[in-house]
Amino acid sequence: MTTQRSPVTLVTLDLDSPSLAVTSTDPGARIWVEVTRQGQILGVLETVAAESGLSQTFVDRIISDYSTFELSPFLSFPDDLLPRVSIVVPTAYRRADHLMRTVSSLMDLDYPDYEIIVVDNRRGFGHAPMTEFDDFERVRVETEPVKGGSSARNRGIACATGEIIAFTDDDVLVDRNWLRALAVAFTKNPDIDAIGGMVRPSELETEPQLWFEEFYGGFTRQYMPKTWSAALVGDSDPLFPYAAGHYGAGCNMALRRTSLERYGTFNVNLGIGTKSRGAEDLEVFMKVILGGGTVAFEPTAIVRHTHRETIDDFMKQVRGYGTGLSAMYTSFILDDPRHAWEIMKRLPQGIRLLVHAGEQRSPSERTCYPRRTQMEQFLGLAYGPFAYLWSVWDMHRTVERMDRERR
Repeated sequence: MTTQRSPVTLVTLDLDSPSLAVTSTDPGARIWVEVTRQGQILGVLETVAAESGLSQTFVDRIISDYSTFELSPFLSFPDDLLPRVSIVVPTAYRRADHLMRTVSSLMDLDYPDYEIIVVDNRRGFGHAPMTEFDDFERVRVETEPVKGGSSARNRGIACATGEIIAFTDDDVLVDRNWLRALAVAFTKNPDIDAIGGMVRPSELETEPQLWFEEFYGGFTRQYMPKTWSAALVGDSDPLFPYAAGHYGAGCNMALRRTSLERYGTFNVNLGIGTKSRGAEDLEVFMKVILGGGTVAFEPTAIVRHTHRETIDDFMKQVRGYGTGLSAMYTSFILDDPRHAWEIMKRLPQGIRLLVHAGEQRSPSERTCYPRRTQMEQFLGLAYGPFAYLWSVWDMHRTVERMDRERR
């Protein structure tokens, strides 16, 4: 199949200067409008282009609808009260240009005290060193030869000097206030252990990039702050705490160092680069909640992610996400068999959610992702338990081989 251009154009409507909301899209074309004020994303809506871009009627309605939206006060928080933060960026170094863009955006952060740890996760030893960051005083490169995003993140944690450890990926651009938003949320709420932030697409240039937003609702499905713990949620959410997509994503998350020490780091048998292929981020959030901790969502901590551009890459991603999810559940059950009953109780509701994937998850009035997308997800879910067992065996074998190579 040939990858087609996306039928949707992504534009921003800044309510601080709505007269500048102009797009070159042809009249009648579909537009997704990110509504912002003072850099905060308030919502995303779909409309059709007018002769001059966004119609004045549409703009006036949005201004009215969002006039009372409460904004975050984080920008005025004093610098001397903010903690030191370590940012960990794992990379397999496949696209050096993307990694460079990510690190450049991190260097431009408005934050007083932070370091950037790029973890070189190319498999094995003997690779030429990364030299692109020699002139970046905040950046240091660490090496983790054991393949896998979890192993790389754990290496970054071991090397970090910050009170807060933030994580992002090598295919994102961070907002200039990203780190400040996370740190202020931790500082103002000392009971919070972990935070997930908002992830928005950097572009919707191809159909598969749009499909990701339609099928999953993207990485983020909410625009207001939220907090989860066993005490706060109780029985109000039938899938809690096992639901996917609630807390955040690995490309925009942060934890206190003390919380990582208390609840544990990333499971090296989960995530990109392992047979399990994903869900290492969700596993960390769930360990915090199951251990009695608190997880929060902070919408003002914004990053822009480059979604998969081709059909093949998108379908591999969907299957991988399904594999990772059931692999993660398998990891919990093997660690404590009592999780099996808790997961089984939530299974009917979870299946209903999967069967109706895509409904009201994105601004699209009509979704256009292929029917096989759901099948790819179910195939991944079915494979996940076997993938996790294979991943455990493969990791054991890999560590043994690395030990021999070091001698």
